Amino acid sequence: MPGVVKYLLSIVFLPIYCISFIVARNRNLWVFGSWHGQKFADSPKYLFLYINKNHPEIRAIWLSHRARVVQELSRKGYEAYKAISLKGFLYSLSAGCAVVSTGLSDINCFALGKAKKIQLWHGTTLKRLGRDRERNPFLMPDRRKGKVRATIAELANKVYPLSGFHYDVFTAASEEAKEKFSSAFRDKKNRFFVTGYPRNDALFDTVWLAHRRCDYLDNIRKQVSFKYVITYLPTQRRMGRKKVDLFAKYGFDASEAEQVLESLNAIFIIKSHYLQKVLGLPIDNEPSRRVYTLADDELPDIYPFLKETDILITDYSSVYFDYLLLNRPIIFAPFDIEEYTREEGLYYDYDEVTPGPKAKNWSEIFRLIREIIENDHWKQEREVTCKRFNKFMDNENSKRVFKAIKEIL
Repeated sequence: MPGVVKYLLSIVFLPIYCISFIVARNRNLWVFGSWHGQKFADSPKYLFLYINKNHPEIRAIWLSHRARVVQELSRKGYEAYKAISLKGFLYSLSAGCAVVSTGLSDINCFALGKAKKIQLWHGTTLKRLGRDRERNPFLMPDRRKGKVRATIAELANKVYPLSGFHYDVFTAASEEAKEKFSSAFRDKKNRFFVTGYPRNDALFDTVWLAHRRCDYLDNIRKQVSFKYVITYLPTQRRMGRKKVDLFAKYGFDASEAEQVLESLNAIFIIKSHYLQKVLGLPIDNEPSRRVYTLADDELPDIYPFLKETDILITDYSSVYFDYLLLNRPIIFAPFDIEEYTREEGLYYDYDEVTPGPKAKNWSEIFRLIREIIENDHWKQEREVTCKRFNKFMDNENSKRVFKAIKEIL
């Protein structure tokens, strides 16, 4: 929902929001949502699947702002409703807990009241978050617009139903990540648990998940044979919401890419961040047997696909912390690191926590792909970094999260 719409709805549904603090709650009714209610993905998806498979005593309901998601889940036999609907309101009013991955607007934030709020988040972070950001006009004093506005915004954040900063359970993958979240989301109500992310259960052979090959890759196999899957997953850039060019500006040459990939018997998959609508892709209208651009609607959940990826290329995305669990090659492409660091701020020295070769342009990327296939000498460094940022290296994250929720209920 656009920001203006959220604010208008918050006024319309204010009476329901107030009522939601006094109605009785059912501890065995849980509502789930993710990514602003737009898709069935991320850690809430896997906790939802885990509970449906292993805990029939819990009534798990998925809420979405997209009819397409609701229809797809209903066809598969799961209980799902539009978040802003009669049933969406009724079940949100009686739910014992609400599970999200970005914020309370993932579901029906107007009817949660005293429900226990579970923040699974969407990954370990390099960039500064929340109150740790040097410039955050909603939470921190903005030098350009004065302290008055920042103070009013902070007071509103304490009571506003869309704020999403107050959680009963906030999960992390490690003590390192827990420390950063505790700093970024400072709130007396928040309780932080090191459990691992449920979405990472999909990277292993997990009994309660129906494992099969990725449909998207199977469709490509019908067109071309390949040995290696190389995936490029850049993170979102805010930078004034301008068009971001990560290709032509840094020397991407489609014919060069095709030639290198053909010689390696590999395919190259490009998927932009869900919130990055314009990425400046130079190959969208050029058919290729080796280079593919993947739209979010084609594959809303990348984790089954990530499991089949042989080499990951990324910049500052949290996905690489998860991919470390597989101990496969990672090539880092921080083309715009100075600008990105200036705009976002990083918690770490970039080179210290990125165990893999760094590239400044696409020619270096394709040279490094060939080198790392022939000689991957970053395995030990990846293991060290993985242990630092992933306390658990198994397929029981969903189980641990479920236990943490039951403790607070």
